[in-house]
Amino acid sequence: MNSKLFLSTKLASLGKTQLDGYFVSPPFKLMTLPVYDDPWQNGLNAMQMSSSPGLLGGDKLDIQIHLAKDTALSLGTQAFTRVQAMNEGEFAEQLTQIELAENSRLFYLPHPLVLHKDSQFKQKTVITLGENSELIYGEIVAIGRVLNGERFEFRQFSSHLKIFSGSKPLVSDNIQWRPHQMNLTALSQMEEYSYQGSLIYLNLAKSAVEMKQILADLQPIFADEKEMLIGPSLLNEKGLIVRVLAHRADSVQKLFDKVATKLKSLGTNCSI
Repeated sequence: MNSKLFLSTKLASLGKTQLDGYFVSPPFKLMTLPVYDDPWQNGLNAMQMSSSPGLLGGDKLDIQIHLAKDTALSLGTQAFTRVQAMNEGEFAEQLTQIELAENSRLFYLPHPLVLHKDSQFKQKTVITLGENSELIYGEIVAIGRVLNGERFEFRQFSSHLKIFSGSKPLVSDNIQWRPHQMNLTALSQMEEYSYQGSLIYLNLAKSAVEMKQILADLQPIFADEKEMLIGPSLLNEKGLIVRVLAHRADSVQKLFDKVATKLKSLGTNCSI
């Protein structure tokens, strides 16, 4: 299965974000949704959908997202992505390419990726930010179907994330899990947790002092969470990252949604 999803935005005459280009191939679908109580009131809210029960060996996903100048998009997904069992040597892969033009904003938080027994998945994500753009990007990964006794029974998980401001690199994140070769339950690894989440926030219009204050403003949200291990920190410049280990997927999802809503209001720098 070779599946593609392409979408781009445009700014309507009344200052609202609309879909411009849009193309999907099965099993992908896309649905636009109304915007309620969102700081990005003139932004576009959309859901990425899939009719597939999961990814199999040899499957390739190609996702491309392009935001025009002064537009805002909040993009979610319909359900978990399941990477099914596959033969030795096979793998599924996903390439995601995202471009944000000047003064555009994107919030993208897919549902968790679940790695079934004997699965192998490789993903690469490249994001390019334009001047004064704003990005809230999250990923959540499950180490297997825990209730089925499949903790770390997948073969390999490989994830490469690179974020640029123009041609300047801002973030490079590389995750390599090979459960049969690595002790992933060791201290500073996954330990006894079943889900790992990462939420990255970049705002090219903010100074280092402003980013430090934004991180401080998020601390009360983290303090309320007692069942997760949360590690927020500033990036080298223009952003912050929140790493989370948890026992439940919905706990991470709700936390990231709450943090994103706060970031949208704290990061406002124009009247999109």
